[in-house]
Amino acid sequence: MGRLRVQTVKRDLLDLLECPRCGGSFQALPEPMNGGLDRIVCSGCAEAVEVRGSIPRFVRSDQYVKSFSFEWTRFRTTQMDSHQADPESLRRFQQSLDEPIGNLKGKRVLDAGCGAGRFAEVALEAGARVVGVDLSYAIDAAHQNLSNWESLSLIQADLMDLPLKAGSFDLVYSLGVLHHTPDAKRAFLKLVRFLKAGGKISITLYAGYNKVYVKAAEGWRKLTTRLPHRVVYGISTLAVPLYPLYRLPVVGLIGQALFPISMHPKARWRVLDTFDCYTPRYQSYHTHPEVFQWFQEAGLTDVKVLEPGISMIGTRR
Repeated sequence: MGRLRVQTVKRDLLDLLECPRCGGSFQALPEPMNGGLDRIVCSGCAEAVEVRGSIPRFVRSDQYVKSFSFEWTRFRTTQMDSHQADPESLRRFQQSLDEPIGNLKGKRVLDAGCGAGRFAEVALEAGARVVGVDLSYAIDAAHQNLSNWESLSLIQADLMDLPLKAGSFDLVYSLGVLHHTPDAKRAFLKLVRFLKAGGKISITLYAGYNKVYVKAAEGWRKLTTRLPHRVVYGISTLAVPLYPLYRLPVVGLIGQALFPISMHPKARWRVLDTFDCYTPRYQSYHTHPEVFQWFQEAGLTDVKVLEPGISMIGTRR
């Protein structure tokens, strides 16, 4: 028998994986059977999954999230605290918890829509064992940013069809992701099953209260979602010269009603957030009562409203 190439996928991750088709476990294929390719195979239905760059690829393409593949390749380190003087991602992540971030030490955490690894890095620094999942090729940016962390595992997969065992995680978080899926509520309800009893889920969604902003942004998106990503990136750079004008009281209100931009104080971050608004195929807006009902429907307890936008956390019985 050939040597098992299990070093390409961490044993801890193999133990967590479950075939979304049949519920079987995964094993590494012997090298001669691989033909030189790294793969894992389901013990139940024999489904083979390619492993590239140590990342199991449960999807064949980045499907409807190609804009995020472009975005996180170009902005790979923009939001990473390890590349900034100011730990903004740490502060933002702490907002999404109802306890000190240090309590994550030793806990297993699922980052559902990890992007380039912004919040995964923070959780890892806190001592958590993190599984990061993304449908886009941002997963490769996350690998570049965080490959030195032994306590991190990455998967390219669809949040609607995750290849993970139910009840495996102490914390599941999805911050600014679910509103970019075809059905935010359905994606949320699917994530709840991966919580252990007593585990928590934290999400952040776009708020739909500012009707003027939403109408203006959605009006532009009818065009920008059809344009090449490089063109929209060029348009998004207008957020840099427009920023000082939009800070003026009246001019800013008019400007945001005509052409919304991010008002983040950092110029590159501002371009990133503006691009992020205008390119995703799916983008939904929500309210607190609506999302609170999701938590109730999922049977979650101790539901708390957090900041920013529509942010909530709840506990599985």
